Formats: sequence, structure tokens, C-alpha cells
Amino acid sequence: MAEIPSFADEEEAAAWFASHDTSPYMEGLEAVAEPIPVLRSAGRKTPVGLRIRGDYLDALKQVAARKGIPYQTLIQMWLVEKLRQEAPELLDR
Repeated sequence: MAEIPSFADEEEAAAWFASHDTSPYMEGLEAVAEPIPVLRSAGRKTPVGLRIRGDYLDALKQVAARKGIPYQTLIQMWLVEKLRQEAPELLDR
């Protein structure tokens, strides 16, 4: 039976579940009886252009592949992580 991997945080878990088929893991999951509140993001995403060195992009893609997520998701996760460290008052308004 396949096991769901461990995650460093909720964002990593959300990215993994958004990009993987969970049907191979269903037998190992337990049913949840209580309601689970779901919070939806109010902000819309805006595409941006970013020039980045090719070797950096290659490294990002390799790390993302190891995590099983798209590299754009990895970039966004890391940006949000750094913003939460440096300027938490600017987020989640």
C-alpha cells in the first residue's frame, strides 16, 4: 500500500495534493467525521515575467521534481515563505 509522504508545512502538502492522484493512497486514509472548514484565497494570481539565470532555473526544476510539484509552485512557495519572514504585516490582509 502506498503511503502519503511527510510535508514540512501546509503549503507543501497542499501543492503535493493539488498535483498528485490520491487514489493509490485511499486504503491507508481514515475517515473524518467532523466538518473541516475550507478557506479560499481571495486574491487572484497575476502573471509576472522574470529573467533568471538558466542554471538557477534548472536547479529550481530539479528541486521541484524531487518534491513532485511544478517549479512555478515551488517559486511561489519560497517567495511566500520569505515574505512571511521579512514582512508578515504585508500579507494576509
